[in-house]
Amino acid sequence: MEYDWQLVEQRSGLALPDDYKQFVTAYGPGCINDQLYVFHPRAAGDGRGLRLEVLWGQAEAAYSELRDSAPDKYPYSVYPAPGGLVPVARSISGNYVFLRPPRGGVMYWSVVIDMGQWIQFDMSFTEFLWAAIRGELEAPIVEGDPTYESVGVMES
Repeated sequence: MEYDWQLVEQRSGLALPDDYKQFVTAYGPGCINDQLYVFHPRAAGDGRGLRLEVLWGQAEAAYSELRDSAPDKYPYSVYPAPGGLVPVARSISGNYVFLRPPRGGVMYWSVVIDMGQWIQFDMSFTEFLWAAIRGELEAPIVEGDPTYESVGVMES
């Protein structure tokens, strides 16, 4: 775990939250309930896996264009913009799950999702997943009995 995250955090300049890193390290790249893809820093980056840095590039391209064309609908900047939301997962319908860095006196990371409207959850990534699986969120990003399926291959 240490090697993966040191390299990612060194390249990105981010110190991602421990609960997210522990979850991804334990489970690898995969899909929760056939509905939410969770990305990993060592997943294959050639289209056969869920590589975290590939997701970052996709989200940056999509959201910078959207934000430029409709800033009122896209109030958040996305990494690598300073303080931008960091994408870590994507639903099968294309909705992104972001981690929001600590800011303005807030000392913890929170979760923000884009489901046609922006919804912020003042909880950690793993708290968010657990609440989603239990059906306790106002947005149904994950529904049904909990399952996790590995997706793709891991690079050595």
